[in-house]
Amino acid sequence: MQAERKPTGEELRRIEEEANAVIREGAEVLEFEMEKEEAEKHFGDAIYDLFPVPNEVSLLRIVRIPDWNVNCCGEKHVENTSEIGEIRLEGIRFRNNKQLLEISFRLLNQ
Repeated sequence: MQAERKPTGEELRRIEEEANAVIREGAEVLEFEMEKEEAEKHFGDAIYDLFPVPNEVSLLRIVRIPDWNVNCCGEKHVENTSEIGEIRLEGIRFRNNKQLLEISFRLLNQ
């Protein structure tokens, strides 16, 4: 999918299906701490989402779903994806400064 265009309805449907398939399979959610420099060397910018980490922070909590997602986060997470329940995509936004397609969703079982 080219980053310069909005995804089609069919592409969004497939994204939602694949995300829900990972949720249903109960993929393990790994959570660990790493020094910021080591995490950046190992994962690159993939660990950063929408918010910058202050320069004075040296230890990061990394949350990883193997073969699916990795991010740093300050919050506690589930032990496996099946605890989340089904999701529905709610909207999309292209963040030009990061060349990032942001997809928002809502939890259906909450």
